[in-house]
Amino acid sequence: MGWLHRPAAAEAAAGGGVVGRLSGENDSATHDSPALAEIFASIDAEHPIRVLDLGPASRVNLEFYSGFASGVRIAHLLRGDDLKKASESDEGFFVSLLDRLSPSGDETFGLILAWDILDHLTDEQPSILAHHLAAVAERGTRVHVMTTTAHTMPAASTHFEIEGPGHLVYRPTTEERITAPNPPPAQVERWLDPFRISRSVILRHGIREFLAVLD
Repeated sequence: MGWLHRPAAAEAAAGGGVVGRLSGENDSATHDSPALAEIFASIDAEHPIRVLDLGPASRVNLEFYSGFASGVRIAHLLRGDDLKKASESDEGFFVSLLDRLSPSGDETFGLILAWDILDHLTDEQPSILAHHLAAVAERGTRVHVMTTTAHTMPAASTHFEIEGPGHLVYRPTTEERITAPNPPPAQVERWLDPFRISRSVILRHGIREFLAVLD
């Protein structure tokens, strides 16, 4: 996915619970996202930023980013069999996936959306990811991360769509569930170093959101 160039203005909202269930989507629900609301409220429409999205391409998300982004890169870091290969292969395979994070030229990102990717990484992979993200970030870059606080979680990364500045639609990609790692905030803080966690909030539907910043 290339760059999207359509800067404009963004809105803000806040919350922390279930908003509703989408009509005709039995496994999809809309939840409040207070950390994202805080991020979008802090973006200055007069100074567009570049966005790095570690999830798959989404028309809904691209349209939302166009309100404040000068460029968007969709990395879709764990696609197809990459999740299984990353858990079974040596460190070199995972590092090769991180080439998808590289921007064009020397451009850097001001917002990184990592979604639930930490839940699906193993051992030292989160720390490796964080250092690669820091290499393509700029001072003040914000990172949004989500981890499951329940005992189980979907076996594959969920697809998320932004339904307004403070709401996310969760679209599971599989019905299979596995044991969730449920890392404590201190562990996530170590993983995300050199980013500093500025906010951590537990949501009522079994998700913890983190907002991290590169000082």
